[in-house]
Amino acid sequence: MIASGDVHQLRALLERFFEQRQAAKQRGIEWALDFWQWLEIWQSSGHLEERGRRKGCFQMCREGDTGAYCSSNVRIDLMQVNCSEAAKTKQRLRLERQATACSS
Repeated sequence: MIASGDVHQLRALLERFFEQRQAAKQRGIEWALDFWQWLEIWQSSGHLEERGRRKGCFQMCREGDTGAYCSSNVRIDLMQVNCSEAAKTKQRLRLERQATACSS
């Protein structure tokens, strides 16, 4: 939990929140979390200090790598799990598009 008066830590976390929200926006993914919801998800996971984009780090993942970033559709998991799930979803979507194109 953030100690009261720790403005620098709060500012750093707010920057991480805005970065993640902006990245979702750039990818066309709906973002339905406010800062306090986002922080609660991370804090309750116990992995707030292990956030990152490298192997062994934790990320906020959407279920099935689909839908919005909202409290009912996210979980905190290892980067490797998130990447694997994203690859499976991309493959499934690619196959669905091919099947649609072939049946047209």
